[in-house]
Amino acid sequence: MGAARRGFGRQRFRGRAAALSGALLAGGLLSGALAQTLPDPPECGATEALLEVVVGGAPRGAVAVRLSPDVTASLVPPDVLRGAEGGYVAGTVTCDGLPFVRLSSQVTVSYDQPRQRLLIRPRLDRLQGDTLNLAGVATTTAPRGQPVWGVEYGVDAQATYALRGDAPATLAASVNADLAGAAGAWSGSVGALLERTDGSWQAQPRAQVALSVTDRVSVGAAWNAQPLEGSPGLSGSDFRGVGVAAQGGFTLLDPERRVELPLEADVRVFLDGVEVAARRAGPGVLRLTDIPHPAGSAATLQVEVTDETGVRVQEWVLDADPDPLPRGAYLAAARAGVTRGAWGADLRGEYGLGRGWRVGASGGAGLDGTLSAGVRVSRSDARGGVQASVQVSSQVQGGARTTVTTLGLRGETQLGAARVSAFTVLPFGAWQDTQLGAALNANLDPWTLSVSARTALRRDAWTVEGSATRAFGTVGNVTFSAAAQPGGWRLGLSGGYRPTARWDLTAGVRAAQAPAAPDGTTSPVAWQGGAGAAFQVDPANRVTANVTRDDLTVGGSHVGRVTASGQVGLRGAQARVQGAVVVLPGGLSAQATLGQRAVLLQTGVPGLSIILGGAFVGRTDASGSILLSGFTPGETTEVRVDLRDAPFGVQVGTDRRVIVPPQAGLLELDWRSNFRVLRWVQVRGADGQPVAEGSVTVDSGTVGSGTPGSGTVLLDDEGYGLFPAQTGPVRAEVRAATGEVLCTLDIAPGAAEVHCPAGVTP
Repeated sequence: MGAARRGFGRQRFRGRAAALSGALLAGGLLSGALAQTLPDPPECGATEALLEVVVGGAPRGAVAVRLSPDVTASLVPPDVLRGAEGGYVAGTVTCDGLPFVRLSSQVTVSYDQPRQRLLIRPRLDRLQGDTLNLAGVATTTAPRGQPVWGVEYGVDAQATYALRGDAPATLAASVNADLAGAAGAWSGSVGALLERTDGSWQAQPRAQVALSVTDRVSVGAAWNAQPLEGSPGLSGSDFRGVGVAAQGGFTLLDPERRVELPLEADVRVFLDGVEVAARRAGPGVLRLTDIPHPAGSAATLQVEVTDETGVRVQEWVLDADPDPLPRGAYLAAARAGVTRGAWGADLRGEYGLGRGWRVGASGGAGLDGTLSAGVRVSRSDARGGVQASVQVSSQVQGGARTTVTTLGLRGETQLGAARVSAFTVLPFGAWQDTQLGAALNANLDPWTLSVSARTALRRDAWTVEGSATRAFGTVGNVTFSAAAQPGGWRLGLSGGYRPTARWDLTAGVRAAQAPAAPDGTTSPVAWQGGAGAAFQVDPANRVTANVTRDDLTVGGSHVGRVTASGQVGLRGAQARVQGAVVVLPGGLSAQATLGQRAVLLQTGVPGLSIILGGAFVGRTDASGSILLSGFTPGETTEVRVDLRDAPFGVQVGTDRRVIVPPQAGLLELDWRSNFRVLRWVQVRGADGQPVAEGSVTVDSGTVGSGTPGSGTVLLDDEGYGLFPAQTGPVRAEVRAATGEVLCTLDIAPGAAEVHCPAGVTP
């Protein structure tokens, strides 16, 4: 390079290099390295060149460098490095009165001759890096929702009568209206329940109020209602008192995530789209530690990095904890008050031990001398669970106190295609009242078998029952059932047929022999037969009709802004309506509920029978969802699907799960990944003939059960295969029984038959 160019480089560089070198020395960057500086180092003899220096992808301008044949040994001015990049420096030298830095041999340096650039690649292990602890954001209080007010109403009526004969007519009904709402940390309701049970109407005024003191603690009071359970709806209560509930430990801390920063950068951290932290971070590895996220759902962590090269975003999905009550999580509740003149108090709670284990305890006391206490340890997962419990109850009768202690054991497990369960209840001191039971449920496609038995260790206290169901794809099934007990039995045969997606047809017959009366008389065998039909008008409306030997009923249901169901027949009628009129900024709006304390369970499968805490609570609506409420504060609860009543073509991963009710408000629980709906599709070749014993490979990766490979559906001797339900077209490859590829085609949603394109022959 010529003298003119070298002179230009010296004049342009000499003044600012001296100043920047002094600044770096003042900051301590080169203080250790200067001890190694040589008066006339040989590196100064390297070729002087005006090059653009790029550090970690960021250009630092055109400067004079001493370019060595060994590029790593080249000398660069100190101002091309930032203060936090001192880890790249091995020492300093002075050439012609100007300061230069010698780079560490561990730093990768390359020379781009065509572009006249010297590239210094980042070595993050040579840089200090930074740490950002996010544990504090776990205590950030979520913003309160907008105030909501409205009137919740409900009607539940049952009437019996006889269109033929002179049987007396009866009417039982419950009607409620409650002004309810929530604003900030407060929620409550005031209203009345009107009931008719014995021919007369009775009105019961009621009210309840709750305050969320913190995100973990709530207090409440109730009059003729249960505290901290939300608006009571059609449920009646005689309790008057106060309650407190607490829960916590449902936030997980992800230990560490690392972000590589080749340059000093502005970093912003987002959790589920909400910014929780921001920092100017030095180059190196930024360690994000103790990242909080809800235990019950997955969370998205995003890190936005802005440096000299631009903006980039790094993202992770933080998995949910499969344990509904993680280690260290707890639920607790207590209440005190009076019920029908009797004062008392009770408390309950659960604590997570980790790995699916949890321990629960409960206790109660009354001024009448009644005492109770219990403790249980349980574990549950998708394959089964175990539980052991001890319950002690004591009361005063006739001036003497009696105490009963009961031990309970329960367990279930999955053995291949079968689920086996057993239980026992052992009352201490009354062993003759011991109860034992066992059950087996097996899914041997296309058969489903169920057998159960229980006994109280007495000759006259046992029952055995079982059923066998043969499914015919997604269009029908036949079930045979039987049961026996001392002196009695029951036999049944039923079937179902689904000609289209909207129609469900059922029919059955049953014979039963009741046990003999205490005086030894026996009743004749009772026969009962019937048939039914259901039609799904649209996603919100369903109509039904049923006929038996002595009755005919028609009914319907609606799920929308109002939840309604009812039926009327020759012997009686019933109707149930529930809803709410909500005050919104734009006016009044009709809704199914205010959702003060409820869980919206989403399965994606319409018509599933849902059991909550051992009691049937309803079926999922046309969208596959059901609203659950009435949870006991301080306890988890188990929600289960009744597989014996599952719709045709539905595959279930697990039939139950433990849920943690919300402290307040509406919790949406997405369980759709646990279910898969299958349908029959017939596949034909280009000649119009069924692809008998062939196979179809689906690009989407969805598969039927029992398939040999991912995305493969087997066809029967008529070319039928069970395909998962879909929302859009799916590309598939069709193979003959010999393995020969016949064609590639698209399967449309709802298609019952597909053909290979014309011109393609097997």
